[in-house]
Amino acid sequence: MEQDIYRTIGRRIRSRRRLLDLTQSDVGRACGISAQLVSKYEAAQIALPFVKLLYLAHALDVPIGYFTDQLTVDRGDASQAGAGRMLAAPEF
Repeated sequence: MEQDIYRTIGRRIRSRRRLLDLTQSDVGRACGISAQLVSKYEAAQIALPFVKLLYLAHALDVPIGYFTDQLTVDRGDASQAGAGRMLAAPEF
């Protein structure tokens, strides 16, 4: 489920932040967001936009894959709706 993904990413953010001995305020300042928003991302209370994840990776000095490695996505019924098909690359 999507919430499980956000929860895992949030735990990884918190773990790395603590390892670096940073506060949520420190990380927020480095990312241009509030400490409250960092807290909500860590607790998976709100969706984490990809661009914010990039900022967090930079602030925490890790590659973006640090947050996403080993994550799996359960597509459930999505494959029956066509989500499982390979899409052709657009031609330019």
